[in-house]
Amino acid sequence: MTIVLESRDNHYTKMTDRNIGIISPEEQKQIADIVIAQAGLGGNADVTITLAQMGFQHFKIADPDAYDISNLNRQLGAKMSTMSRNKAVVLAEDVLEINPHAEVKTYPEGITWDNVEEFVEGVDIVLDGLDVSVMHLRKRMFDLARERGIPVITCPAIGWGVGIAIFDPERSPSFGEFFGDIPDDIASKDWQRFIENYAVHFLSSKPVGIDIALGKKRTRDGKPPAIAASCRLNAALVSAAVFGYLFDKGNIPVVPTTLHIDLLGGRMTSTGPKKRWIVKRLIGILSKDD
Repeated sequence: MTIVLESRDNHYTKMTDRNIGIISPEEQKQIADIVIAQAGLGGNADVTITLAQMGFQHFKIADPDAYDISNLNRQLGAKMSTMSRNKAVVLAEDVLEINPHAEVKTYPEGITWDNVEEFVEGVDIVLDGLDVSVMHLRKRMFDLARERGIPVITCPAIGWGVGIAIFDPERSPSFGEFFGDIPDDIASKDWQRFIENYAVHFLSSKPVGIDIALGKKRTRDGKPPAIAASCRLNAALVSAAVFGYLFDKGNIPVVPTTLHIDLLGGRMTSTGPKKRWIVKRLIGILSKDD
């Protein structure tokens, strides 16, 4: 079978035709010019693929890791044919399979202290999928985006669900104001407490169907639990949030309020500062003196 490559405009019009009626023709035209930067492409690779299918076609994507067999349980780019290949490079190929006219700049070295400023330059929105092991670098990325008036969306998979936080550069507190000071020693109890507290910022209730104690232990061991269902949900929620935020539609809140979806618990709930304190008590993050 011979595939004839359409012109840029014809391909884009045909591939996004079924969007119309959910996305307006004018919105679709604007989507075509929006630049998205995504740092961290493991379980979040679904997000970039979904956005490409929606018609977004300008991306900066970064991840230093290569696929291995442990990624096969959840990551869309992970296949036997992609083992040992860089995730950013594979994802760029997948985007171009959807839209061969897309522009994808890859950072196979990942986000670093040397390139993070260039990474956020000239983009319309930043998507955060970085590991907790690079929390100081994550904060630097958030701060640079804030200085440039760029929103940041972070949406970690949590058990059978996801939590999402949208940092608006004007209405939201900064990363440091929201999450607190980051300890320097990643082997310390203060670091462990910070990471647990960080995760609870995305929750509205105790997640259903997961072993929290075992999850904490595996996270400390560098193997935080994650499952395919939550990665698919992550892609749906972030893509909807990107559209809703950029076009001022819908009711997905911005920080300091976050949104938590727990599939097994049958809940979708927003959480502000007061309720977050109660959730921390429930999950055991706070001491009796807090």
